[in-house]
Amino acid sequence: MNYKSYKDLSDDIRNNLSKIHACNVDLVVGLPRSGLTPANMIALYLNVACTDFDSFINDRKLKKGKTRKSKTNIEYPHDAKNILLVDDSIRSGSSLHSDLLLIPENLRSKVTTCAIYSSLSKRDDVDMFLEVVPIPRVFEWNLFHHSITSKACFDIDGVLCVDPTKEQNDDGEKYIDFILNAEPLFIPTNKVHALVTSRLEKYRKETEIWLNKHNIEYEHLIMLDLPNKEERQKLGVHGFHKAKYYKSTNTSLFVESEYNQSVEILNITNKPVFCVDENIMLRPGQSYFIKKKVKDTFFKSIINLIPLSIKRKIKNFKSRVK
Repeated sequence: MNYKSYKDLSDDIRNNLSKIHACNVDLVVGLPRSGLTPANMIALYLNVACTDFDSFINDRKLKKGKTRKSKTNIEYPHDAKNILLVDDSIRSGSSLHSDLLLIPENLRSKVTTCAIYSSLSKRDDVDMFLEVVPIPRVFEWNLFHHSITSKACFDIDGVLCVDPTKEQNDDGEKYIDFILNAEPLFIPTNKVHALVTSRLEKYRKETEIWLNKHNIEYEHLIMLDLPNKEERQKLGVHGFHKAKYYKSTNTSLFVESEYNQSVEILNITNKPVFCVDENIMLRPGQSYFIKKKVKDTFFKSIINLIPLSIKRKIKNFKSRVK
């Protein structure tokens, strides 16, 4: 499963600015909705005008900021000489083709089409693409609204909603109140194959009430069948519990919040895991290391004060000693 974040998007545009400069662009047009973000990024890097596709078609007057002047002085989209039409990605090319048909004949010769990501390394249905990202793929801006959710497992705490605080996590009244009123985080648009959580089975009713309240659709709710919080912490089977279900299904992605559990799930299943906390896609065949937790806050604060250059020297020294 290939993945691109907003940071990747920005970096990939910056690394390909020379290609875009060659088009001598004086207007950037973003295709709704995913093309609007890269279009704005490109326009800001080039310091040229930017607009959305509907405003471009209808030749609506361009809006200008007050903090800096654009290097182009066009007032209306149709006045532009070189137009860059941008989408975040291209797969079949049918969507882009449909949009091009809406552009008036007298403007089509001015338009250069650009997709930031292409599923293929060679294609003739777009003038320019910046990077190749093969299928299967998801992006940070569409992960929770992608059809992949129908073949995915999702954790709940730290993914669908915030994690409970230590005070809330009392395995009693405060915890029940947390479950019923937890603040939402990432709410998927489509039905999820399974919600796989380390919440105890005895909290199923409260969990279902919250899920229904936030219109979260799912096929299965897999919970941990243990008597209490103490037993769960004693066994420490959070990651194993999730991995066991994930491995037993034909699902192709697990969305987990905590990094160490993400690595554990990956190692057990040899299937992709998206870690929400780190915003990374963990993929089979690559090595990931469990992070050691520094429990003492005093020593943790001291370690954080050590310059990175010294930490590297210590690491290199340890490796030579070994």
